[in-house]
Amino acid sequence: LMYFHPLQEELDNMSDEELGNRIRELTKKLTSAIRFGRNPDLQAQIKTALAAYQETLRRKRLKGWVDNHKKNRNEPDLGELINID
Repeated sequence: LMYFHPLQEELDNMSDEELGNRIRELTKKLTSAIRFGRNPDLQAQIKTALAAYQETLRRKRLKGWVDNHKKNRNEPDLGELINID
């Protein structure tokens, strides 16, 4: 399940470090919104964006792990023929 926000940047083009930074920023903003605000719509928007960044980072790390595992086992690279999602 992928979340999308119209003002969100292209997540697949971001590095793991950039994704991690955005996740930390959004987590801080969500904490502040929960602590100081009474706006459930704002909290929901932040949660949706946060979930999108977390899912993208998870997918990228999983793909990296699978690619590394295949390389270590000397398996041929089949490119996009196999979908790991």
